[in-house]
Amino acid sequence: MPSRIRVTGFVLNLLLVFLAGCGGSSSSNTPGSSGVLRGSVESGGNGLGGYQVSLYAALIGNQGGGANWQLLGSATSESNGAFEINYSPPLVTGGQPRPILFVEAVNGPVMLASAIGTLSSAPRSVVVNERTTVATGNAFAQFINSSSIAGNPVGMSNAVHMAANLADPILGNVSRVLALVPNGSETSTLATFNSLTNAVASCVAVASNCSTLFAATTPAGGIPPANVLQALANLVKYPSFVQPDGSPAPDDPIFDLSQDREIYSPFLSARPTSWLLFLKITGGFYSAQTSSNLMNGPGNFAIDEAGTVWVDNNYTPEPPDRHACAGRRLIRFTPWGTIFPGSPYFHGGLSGCGWGVSFDPGGDLWVANFGFQDPPCADTPLAAASNSVSLFDSSGKAISPKAGYTNGNISWPQGSFSDRAGNLWIANCGNDSVTEFPNGDPTRALNIPLGPAPAPGEPQIKPFGIVIDLTGNVWTTNNRNNTVSILSPNGALIDTLPGTYEGKTVLTHPVGNATDSQGNIWVSNSDWLDVPCPTKNNVGTAANPSITLYQAGTRVPYPGSPFTGGGLTIPWGLSTDGNDTVWVFNFGVVPVGRRTSIPTGISRFCGMNTAACPSGLGVGDPISPDTGYQSNAFVRITGGQFDPSGNIWMTGNWKIDADPNMNPGGNSVVIAIGAAAPIKTPVIGPPVPFN
Repeated sequence: MPSRIRVTGFVLNLLLVFLAGCGGSSSSNTPGSSGVLRGSVESGGNGLGGYQVSLYAALIGNQGGGANWQLLGSATSESNGAFEINYSPPLVTGGQPRPILFVEAVNGPVMLASAIGTLSSAPRSVVVNERTTVATGNAFAQFINSSSIAGNPVGMSNAVHMAANLADPILGNVSRVLALVPNGSETSTLATFNSLTNAVASCVAVASNCSTLFAATTPAGGIPPANVLQALANLVKYPSFVQPDGSPAPDDPIFDLSQDREIYSPFLSARPTSWLLFLKITGGFYSAQTSSNLMNGPGNFAIDEAGTVWVDNNYTPEPPDRHACAGRRLIRFTPWGTIFPGSPYFHGGLSGCGWGVSFDPGGDLWVANFGFQDPPCADTPLAAASNSVSLFDSSGKAISPKAGYTNGNISWPQGSFSDRAGNLWIANCGNDSVTEFPNGDPTRALNIPLGPAPAPGEPQIKPFGIVIDLTGNVWTTNNRNNTVSILSPNGALIDTLPGTYEGKTVLTHPVGNATDSQGNIWVSNSDWLDVPCPTKNNVGTAANPSITLYQAGTRVPYPGSPFTGGGLTIPWGLSTDGNDTVWVFNFGVVPVGRRTSIPTGISRFCGMNTAACPSGLGVGDPISPDTGYQSNAFVRITGGQFDPSGNIWMTGNWKIDADPNMNPGGNSVVIAIGAAAPIKTPVIGPPVPFN
């Protein structure tokens, strides 16, 4: 059932600001007054007559008991595709989010659709075609149920803009965001989008092709989609054609359909590893690395309650042939990938931020200053101290002092996480300890050793990732000695889990960790990384990447751990979505220093909620194929997070051919549109589904 959640005033105000210009042209229609929507139903620029065209309002938030999906008006398209709909908008009261308007055009098995904006900003004229249908099917994939679209108010509102990143609802054209650099001809995303539109066009042209489309997008053991829009949503949720053993199926019926009617170009010349749309953003219409870039080495994300995305940054932006010193900016994006007004933010002691960026229950943001920098920077006034965290309020204003907060013997901090009681926990890679700020207060800082004190500059444990389970226990991944430490909510070391269990290796150079909604803990085993805090002389082979699941109640590995396959290649970060499905973000296909022509991919595994997995899969089974979901939009990925729309935000942290001593950072972020089950943000403790 659609979520009926009352949004806070903070969220509502942000949403109303964000949605003010949605749709591209303003409308004279106001709630309660009559309106007219004109437009055209088209395929490849040609009008389609005889389509039943309907205008719907998705009523988001608490609508006082009214239906969430309301028909406002309908008409039949003329022979040239033109239609005109007279409608009366639904009444909304103060404090309610504005309804989102959708157009659906139906003729037999064919359905074309478009998300055209909100009630107060809808255009007067629209084009409904294959492009707008694919855009809507992807951006709203997690909210589409048969012919209706409903979901949480934050995710629904933000998805309108994400759809407009793909197709212009007024003209029916490819959007500038998708058509131009850093997308356009530089990645395969535009060609993938066009191949999807061509597959839909084949259904428009030949009714039997719709049956093929519906069969191809029926989940294993599931119900066939009722229409094209639901078929596209299913394809986002299950984007690869694989056999029971996880290998690619011999045929891809979607690719075959796309070759039937090649009216939108450029299109794919070979089947993809998945049909996900990976949108690349750099902060502008550029991809070249220069000192004027927005970011260099984005490391990880924190997403606030309105869905705006905060990104920490390893290095200062520089050209590829210049040394890059410690990054001193914090970046924030709107939920659809434009630079948030006022971003980037500075001060507060920011210095080579790494893995740790997280919100506390009061809405403030903590950033861990690991001290990333090229070696020559260590001999300059800009040298990173690698001993602090920074604090910003929800507006981006620095709260922490010029040098950050250094209390609690912070040393080369990586992961940091606030629990639901407001305590901040920091993993100190440089001195084998965890720092706690009780109730977020640096003046009360505690330092908790995880083992014997190391010799200066020679940590032997190297805590890296840090997460909180349902009982408030703190779990760290220990990268150097292949263990996991568990602290109680009051900071006592209650367990150290070894790298072997019942004679089987379960931890190898672990990096990221994540908890699911039930409090179980997942760990990524890079089998390669030795964190440079400061030494890095114990790297592995990267030959046996895997992920390990620890059960919440027993703290022992789940049977079958560690899990492999699914395209795992140097797994770094991992996260669980609103279905407890596990997504793993790979740091390239080969270790740094080796070259490859194989694109980076992400991996996906069945979690503890097996009901949300394809039929026949169990806990730890890979959902993604052996290639992973690859894209040439990716470089080396360190982190990824989910937003309330179900988009996956992933870092372009390092170049694929990175030289670790000469500006290795990447300058991009990639969004997998609509791919994951939405979660409520910010994430504080285990994730909470947000359907």
